[in-house]
Amino acid sequence: MKLIIAAVSGVALLWVFFRPPFGENIVHLNTHQRIVALTFDDGPSPPYTHQLLDVLAKHDVKATFFMIGNRVERYPETVRRVIAEGHQVGNHSYSHPVLGLLPPASVRREIERTDALLRHIGVKGEIVFRAPILTRFLPVAWVLAKRDRAHVSGNVWSWDWTTQNPDKITKTVLRKVKPGSIVIFHDGKGVYGNATRLGTIAATDRTITALKRDGYTFVRLSDVRH
Repeated sequence: MKLIIAAVSGVALLWVFFRPPFGENIVHLNTHQRIVALTFDDGPSPPYTHQLLDVLAKHDVKATFFMIGNRVERYPETVRRVIAEGHQVGNHSYSHPVLGLLPPASVRREIERTDALLRHIGVKGEIVFRAPILTRFLPVAWVLAKRDRAHVSGNVWSWDWTTQNPDKITKTVLRKVKPGSIVIFHDGKGVYGNATRLGTIAATDRTITALKRDGYTFVRLSDVRH
C-alpha cells in the first residue's frame, strides 16, 4: 500500500510540475470568427526577419514576434523595424534556456532582463510572454502567476524547426488552422546555429495566401481579448 501511495504521489507531483493547475495559459484566441494570429519565435534574426517582414508587408498582415533578449541586444535595428511596421513584440526569455527547468529566481531574471531591453528599445503596452519550447512548467507558471501575467502558447505548430520544406510547413499549418488559432513559426535560429528560415518565409507567404482565400483575417495577439 505504501508503495502504491508513493507512486501515486510521485505521479501527482510530476503532473503538477509539468502541468501547473494555476496561472493563465493562452492556447487560442477567444473568438469564433475566421481570425488567426501568426506568431514567430527566436528572433530577431537578419536576414530572415527582414525577408519575413517583406512578406507580411506585401499581404498587409500584422503578426506577433516573440524575441530572445540577447538577440535583441545584437540586432536592435531589426527590432525597431518590427515595431515601426506595426507588429507586436513579445518576450521569449533572454538566452533561450529550457526555462521550465530553472529555479524561479533564474526564470524571473530571464523574463525581466528581456522586458527591460524591449522597453528600452521602444516597445509600448503589454509585453506578452512565451517560454522557450513552451516549457510552462511549475517555476515558469509560479513566476508569471505572481505577476498576474499570462503565458502565450498556441494550438498550431508549424514544425518548421524540423524541416524547411515550405510545402510540408504550409500543409501542416493549413491542416490544423481553425477560427482563433495561434500559429507558431520561427523567424530566428534559436539554438540551431546554421539553421536557415527560407522555408518558413516561403511557407508564411503561401499560408497567408491560402487562408485569405478561405476568408481568414490576421491579428496581433493584442488585437483580440483572450
